[in-house]
Amino acid sequence: MENVKWLMVDVKQILNLSTIKVMIVLLLISMFETKAQSVDSLVVEAIKNNPQLKSLQYKITASEKRTESINTLPAPNLSVEFSQVPTNSIDILNQSISNNFGLSQMFPLGGKLNAMAEVERKNTLVEGNNYEVYKINLIAQVKMSYYSLWLIDRKIEVQKKNIALINNVIKSVESAYYTNKINQADVLTLQSEIASNETQLLILENQKEVEIYKLNKLLGRNLESKDVFAVKDFSSDVLSSSQSKLVELLGSSNPSLKKMGSMIEMNKAMIAANNRELIPDLMVQGMFMRMPRGMILTSKVDVMMIEPKTEYMYSLMATINLPFAPWSINKYKAKEEELNAGISSIEFEKNDMQREMDSQLKAALVKYNTAVDLTKLYTGKVIPMVSKAAESQVSAYQNNRTGVTTVIDSYRMLLMQQMNLYMAKADTQMALAEIEMMVGTTFGKF
Repeated sequence: MENVKWLMVDVKQILNLSTIKVMIVLLLISMFETKAQSVDSLVVEAIKNNPQLKSLQYKITASEKRTESINTLPAPNLSVEFSQVPTNSIDILNQSISNNFGLSQMFPLGGKLNAMAEVERKNTLVEGNNYEVYKINLIAQVKMSYYSLWLIDRKIEVQKKNIALINNVIKSVESAYYTNKINQADVLTLQSEIASNETQLLILENQKEVEIYKLNKLLGRNLESKDVFAVKDFSSDVLSSSQSKLVELLGSSNPSLKKMGSMIEMNKAMIAANNRELIPDLMVQGMFMRMPRGMILTSKVDVMMIEPKTEYMYSLMATINLPFAPWSINKYKAKEEELNAGISSIEFEKNDMQREMDSQLKAALVKYNTAVDLTKLYTGKVIPMVSKAAESQVSAYQNNRTGVTTVIDSYRMLLMQQMNLYMAKADTQMALAEIEMMVGTTFGKF
């Protein structure tokens, strides 16, 4: 039962409705309530189907696989060479001086591979933080859009009730008009007020359509889908945590701040990996040589007088690079300085972001407390008084003790206060959604 009796409808009019009409109305109401979804169900749907959230999940998987690929030795090199083949022969196997088969492998020393894999593991944390940042913002957007849709529905409902109220006034004074107890101007004024409300109703219907498009996008639905309905009534959540507790949670739970911390750790891992680059890499190479024409020592030897005899030989070689050479070492020193500067930049950016979020959190708390107080005030005091005043003005008008403009003004005031009540209720839930977004966790967890 509503707190305020809006419609002064003649009971006889209700009783005169046929049973079939009543059944149709009840059927339509039940169908609407069946389709209506709670905000929590829409949040679950958005988390499951939102395309951007799925994209970020795949980025986490890609980073994990990249960690595995980095922490492996580089591929070995296999070489085959047929050396010094006479130009007048195509028998490269037997007419060449030697057939060389080589195999080489690079071995990064000093734990370089693990250091580079650690960088990618830190990057996986960053990708995870990106996922959580978008997820918590998505939840907040779904809730805010949902309560915006709910508010538009309530405004439409209020406008329709106001139109019905004025229509009832017109019906109640029709007999007086026909007996010339009121003039035509009063009736026209009432009718123009109905037309004005119908104009506002059209605007609200268009706003509702826009809000449904927005919700469909967040939910991952077909944008043309109209199957989005907000419940008529919901239980208002109550914030029990203190401001200091929420600020503390913000510092420890906000995914954007966590992302900054992960980026700092990733840069530190990059510094460690960069410093390990000063350790030489080892290249090991083995070669097997086949000499189908024997070992030819000098060009003065008469090859034709030597009976060809296949000879076999092998060779081993190890090489290292010298990254600490004076003309090369500055590359790694400059890189370390660059990464250290990046860490300092991120630290200051994180500090500034936290200060900004603290400010937004406190503003959201003020908005929440204001909306809660206004809801109590409108429900318990303002609307009952304005409603009684409007009924009194209607009664006075019917008895020719006041003008029609006074009646319209009283209805406008009643309409405005009822909309203010609904706005306060919606602002309460939107403020809670904003607080959740700042803190980085859903309402049930704090």
